[in-house]
Amino acid sequence: MYDLAIIGGGVAGMTAAIYAARAGMNTVIIEQGGFGGQVALTAKIENYPSYKEVEGFQLAADMKAQVDSFGVESRMAQVKALSKDGDIFTVATDSGEIQARTVIIANGVRKQELGIKGEEEFRGRGVSWCAVCDGNFFRKKRTAVIGSGNSAIGDAVYLANLCEDVYVVFRRDKPTAAKHNLEQLDGVENVHLIPRSIPVEIKGDRKVTALTIKKLDTDEVSDIEVSGVFEAMGQMIPDNELFCGLVELDKRGYIVTDEEMRTSTPGLYAAGDTRQKNLRQIITACADGALAATSAHSYLRTVKQQ
Repeated sequence: MYDLAIIGGGVAGMTAAIYAARAGMNTVIIEQGGFGGQVALTAKIENYPSYKEVEGFQLAADMKAQVDSFGVESRMAQVKALSKDGDIFTVATDSGEIQARTVIIANGVRKQELGIKGEEEFRGRGVSWCAVCDGNFFRKKRTAVIGSGNSAIGDAVYLANLCEDVYVVFRRDKPTAAKHNLEQLDGVENVHLIPRSIPVEIKGDRKVTALTIKKLDTDEVSDIEVSGVFEAMGQMIPDNELFCGLVELDKRGYIVTDEEMRTSTPGLYAAGDTRQKNLRQIITACADGALAATSAHSYLRTVKQQ
């Protein structure tokens, strides 16, 4: 029996674990993939206080080391269900059940997919959602990045150091990335912007060989010969169907909480990108995690006094 079970090992979940452990709570953190979440997949971070510049993987590794130093138990498992009986929560996973008096949902979001022909077929065989993870497989090859925001431009700059050519395909007239990020393209001759265009098919044999695009102004369809397609549209989708019986969801599927990260079920909290909020950044995810853990600790003290 744990005082607190945290679902998700991103920065919100890891911050919650640190605050909970410091408060003396017996805590377990459950993660199905890699600790760090989206941060671990980010090449370079320049807006996290105290770091002028830091690699996302390094920041995630530093946070995980701090979590471990407080003796927090980590479980690698996929959560299948969450239920509550009386004052006890049960987290059902693919490796067994975990019971806790309080739970923080910090499962983050999943990236939006294109939904075009060839995307699923070539997943892991040229189609990727992580330039930092998979970019090295495309050294001296041609790649395409889909999107025009900060994530897409960041991926393009990262891939430019590895690839022969990088084609950035987007539907708008110009990229939507922040000025500072766009300035990173200055002098990078092997990144080619293709505006007013959309991807319509990913082609290949056993691996990706081409990306078919359509010009929005003329409906002209053409192929770009590439070995890799990196999807970086920047849109994220919450994945909270498992919890809908215990929490209130907004129209987009995000968990509704109050300012203390409390959901509609006593003892259940949400933190980070999974909850309804206006700004989804590392710093706000950390703040959510700290608040959620503090609220869970206060709840336990109140219950014990009753």
